[in-house]
Amino acid sequence: MTTDLPIQLKKPMYYGAVYVLLAVMLGVAAAYQPMFSILGLVMLFSIIYAIYRPEKMSYLVLLSTAISINYIVEANVPGLEIISLYKLGILILLVPCMLQNGLRLKFIYPIAAIASMLFLTIFFSDWHPRLTLSLTLKAFIGLTLPFFFLMIKWKKGIAQKHIRIICLLPLVSVGTGALLQLAHLYSFLNVEFTGAIRVQGANIAPHLAMLAFLGITVALIETKRNPQQARFLYCTLAANFAILIATGTRGPILAMLAMAAYYFYDMVKQYIKGKLILIIPLLCSLALIGGAVYVQWDNMTKRSFERQTGTGIDLSGRTEAWSYFLKGVKDSPLTGRGLGAVTVANDGSLYEGFVVPHNEYIRFYYDAGYIGCSLLFLSLLVLFGMIYRVIPQRIKIYYVAFILAFFLYSLSDNTLSTVQFIIPFCWYLNSLYILSTTNSKKEEVI
Repeated sequence: MTTDLPIQLKKPMYYGAVYVLLAVMLGVAAAYQPMFSILGLVMLFSIIYAIYRPEKMSYLVLLSTAISINYIVEANVPGLEIISLYKLGILILLVPCMLQNGLRLKFIYPIAAIASMLFLTIFFSDWHPRLTLSLTLKAFIGLTLPFFFLMIKWKKGIAQKHIRIICLLPLVSVGTGALLQLAHLYSFLNVEFTGAIRVQGANIAPHLAMLAFLGITVALIETKRNPQQARFLYCTLAANFAILIATGTRGPILAMLAMAAYYFYDMVKQYIKGKLILIIPLLCSLALIGGAVYVQWDNMTKRSFERQTGTGIDLSGRTEAWSYFLKGVKDSPLTGRGLGAVTVANDGSLYEGFVVPHNEYIRFYYDAGYIGCSLLFLSLLVLFGMIYRVIPQRIKIYYVAFILAFFLYSLSDNTLSTVQFIIPFCWYLNSLYILSTTNSKKEEVI
């Protein structure tokens, strides 16, 4: 008894010493860097929570994509912007999920393609004068990160909850944005120089539009794949469409036209076959579209401004930006100017909003030339094909229209390099694959 007592007392003493040491460190940090000490404390508790409840942490990480943190929080660590810190943070928080569930390595093709782009950059690219090795490595990590989330082997129930969260992300953004507006921390609306008023929630308007685009297209697929959840899906679909229209963003609307057309065709076909109940969502959809166009017509016309440039008539500055970036890579078409070079290519002669060209094909062509860009989009086609083979027959056309919408959207925005699009996009593809393979295995057993 006497020999055991000192050993039992040692553990509390050790824990107490650790707590005291942490308290001293946080106290010193708070005196010099209060913001970072708070962030450090939050991160510490988040890591502990992620270790004990990894599946719950996955919900929080996915929900965090509803907020464009780099536009709301102004903070920098030497060498890292807030968005880089965010990406690093969510990777750390999801490591326990990866360890617990495992990774599906056959989905590694996009990561391998981006690694090939890094190889091209180091050995063959004609480096942009302002490109550095640290920028290249940062671009590599940022671009590959979302594709790791595509490989996590979630359980079926967790994957289904992830899909519901993706449908709710635009509403989370709008709700958070309203609270930030009430607290005078961030503006809920953005008024452009054209006079157009755009809802942005807890994002900027293009990022909120990306969330709404995914909320709509995912709901369209899920109403066919999982009709038991039809009420929830139709409600979120309607809300997300209203949000998308309120952002005044045209790219995602044009991108999903084929998917929307097939959706209406499918509903009319089912209605003719005798499913009379479908007249309700059909009429509601038409009324919602008509009302949205009526309410937002003035905003849309204001944003469709024309301005004369050296290359002719330009809409929203995009064609001018595309010409600028294409001209910058014309001397190195095979291997580009280096991974991440596009982010430092604007010398100030373009509008400052064009940090990248708002066209993912031009963006990766600029960074890695024909070789790197072809490898990346070929790897995506392989990935999309692998998922196509396992999904149920009844949603195959919807899925193809969804992928087509992704490729069209990539013509006018930064789909592969924006957190608000690529992380939920990869997350949904993963969940769709998991639920499809699980159901197919059950069918084989039966």
